[in-house]
Amino acid sequence: MKKVVAGIPVKNEEFMVSKALDALVKFCDKIVIYDDGSTDRTEEICRSYEKVAWRVRPPHDPNYREEAKQRSELIKILREYDPEYSFLIDADEVPTPSIVNFIENIDPSIGAVGCRVINLWGDESTYRCDSYTTKYGTNVNWDPFSSRPWMKYHLMKFNSAKEYEHDMRIHHGGVSNYHPSPNNPDGSVIVTDKFHTIHYGKLLNDYLNGSIHAKYSTWEENGQHGPGSFSSRIEWHKEHNRVDTLELRKTDPSWFWRTK
Repeated sequence: MKKVVAGIPVKNEEFMVSKALDALVKFCDKIVIYDDGSTDRTEEICRSYEKVAWRVRPPHDPNYREEAKQRSELIKILREYDPEYSFLIDADEVPTPSIVNFIENIDPSIGAVGCRVINLWGDESTYRCDSYTTKYGTNVNWDPFSSRPWMKYHLMKFNSAKEYEHDMRIHHGGVSNYHPSPNNPDGSVIVTDKFHTIHYGKLLNDYLNGSIHAKYSTWEENGQHGPGSFSSRIEWHKEHNRVDTLELRKTDPSWFWRTK
């Protein structure tokens, strides 16, 4: 068995984190939860898992996400557990069960692995798959099985002696070329269809009621390289999350872990 240590940044994730943890305990030796000021039951839920190490981020201005800095801090904590592989993931994401076989048979020359992200929509039975061009001229592609899908690089071969690098200018969004893993993994970087990531974020209340867009817009307005005012960022997020083009497909039952 490969020694895999997962890292999850959290803040008020009580409605989702147990689903992620139920999957991660199946193939991870340790799961580091890096809390950013939760006030709900997140800590209680996480500490109920034997493999969890609960760590608390130092206090900072909550109007600044500091995502790159947060990821860099988490990587340094993972080093304490001497992993062969790190697995960085968010609390609203769950890898498909096929990841177990993938890790056990991974080519040791591979340094980081990207996979498709599937956005559940409505419930676990359907995912979003439409695409459109926004009024800003940007392309929004919800189809995970298109030629240019949303991908994330959760799995990385870990070198405890290496200083890993994220783009420290980034307060919110992709913090490296291989987000959420660092810019400089050892070995080759590949993408695979042998496992996927199931994203539950579009099922959560903060997305459905729009409060997540307000939070993102605050971070982006305040960021060192913020792309615009709060009102302009709200409008940008609304445009990039339109539903007038909505198309759905059925999910594959094999994407989901069997319940306890």
